[in-house]
This record gives sequence, C-alpha cells and structure tokens, in this order.
Amino acid sequence: MSRAEVLIITEGATEREVGNVLYQKGILHNGLTPRPPSGIRPREGYNAVVDILTRANPLLGLPSTAGNVLFVLDQEDSPTPLDRKDQFLRDLQKRDPFGFWSGISFSPVYNNVFEYQANNLHLVLHISDAIVPGISRRDFDGYILNILQNSNINQQVVSRIDERQNCQQLLHKAEIEFTNLMVSNGYLWTHAKSWLYAYITAFQYRGSHVWFARDVVKYTPDDELRQVFASLIAAWNRF
Repeated sequence: MSRAEVLIITEGATEREVGNVLYQKGILHNGLTPRPPSGIRPREGYNAVVDILTRANPLLGLPSTAGNVLFVLDQEDSPTPLDRKDQFLRDLQKRDPFGFWSGISFSPVYNNVFEYQANNLHLVLHISDAIVPGISRRDFDGYILNILQNSNINQQVVSRIDERQNCQQLLHKAEIEFTNLMVSNGYLWTHAKSWLYAYITAFQYRGSHVWFARDVVKYTPDDELRQVFASLIAAWNRF
C-alpha cells in the first residue's frame, strides 16, 4: 500500500458506499486513495470487524513505510464514543493471538475521533454518533436520517431519487404516519435503520438501505453533507 492509500475498515456496506460518494464528490479527498482490505470477504457487523482484525489481521501485512488505516464503527448503546473506543480495544486485545493490539492505544482528537500514530502506523478511529430525536442508540444510519429529516432539503433530495411521486406526502407518511402507527401499538423507534426503512417503504424504493443511503447522499447539497459528516471529514483529514 502506497503512502497515499488509506485502508478502510467499516462495520457494514452503508459506510463504504456513502464514503465512496463523499469521496467522489471531493468532500473526502485530500489526495488520498481509499481501499478495502484485500483477500478478505466483506463482512457485516461489529463482531465481524473484531474477527477480521484478530483472526486474519490485515494490518500485519502492511508495509512498514505505509500504514494508514481508518476504522468507522457505531457507538450503538455505549454511553459515549470514548466508551465504545475502550470496548473496541478490549475486545481486540482479548481475542488477539498475535499480541498486536496490546501495544495499541487511541488518543482522543475530537469527541468521536481517536488516533494512534507510531512506527509508521497511523490509525484513526471514527465512532459514528449521530443524534436522532427519540432514539438512544447512535450509529451511522442516523446521519442519513439527519439529512432526511431536514425540512429545508429533504423534499429536494428524495424528489431526485424518484421524480414520479408526491414526495411531500410520502415524507409525511415516513416521518409521521408510520411513527404514529408504531406508537398506537405501543412501540417506539429504537434503531435508526428501522426508521430508515420506513422511508424506503413509503417511497417503495427498489433496493436495500445501503443503496438508498447512497442515493440520499448523492443528491444532498455539499454544504449539508459537510455539516452532517463533519466528524468523518475531520477523521479523514488526520491523514
């Protein structure tokens, strides 16, 4: 891996696809080239990331002259990004057969961005902590909801995704009617992804939440993206 490359390790495909759109738009750039780990099948979820980084640690094969790595993880139910960072390191060290992670520690750079740099290895950890009213869990899907629930731009964004539908009515269904139906049956939204699927259902989007999130970001004005993904941009700019 050349010095200009950054190895990207994420919990799921949404982060990778959204990140690629941000990169193509020039919002994440800085002369760097992102790439996923080679020789490892794509996995989904936190436990899969820990498994990759211990059982088949791709960092062990990095050239000594180039070790830029960006991790993108969700805060989930952890009280703070710092708690999630600590849990991440504990889980890595507990399962590490090589002792690699025992010498790694992340220092806080921002509230949800942490960094380790030594011996030509530069690791940056971004904990996705998007705040969605009514949902205590914080994760990357919450950033997509932040865009969709911005009344200044959401109709403009979703109208680009499907120009044939009455976007104002469908946004109301996703944001209000589905929520009221849940509440009337004694349920509240607990995951940003669940609410994201309400939008997908209302718009009858023919694809997964990964592609829906990608398209939302694709049609969102750059200024809004820079606000919503400010911490991810800050993490990327550490390299």
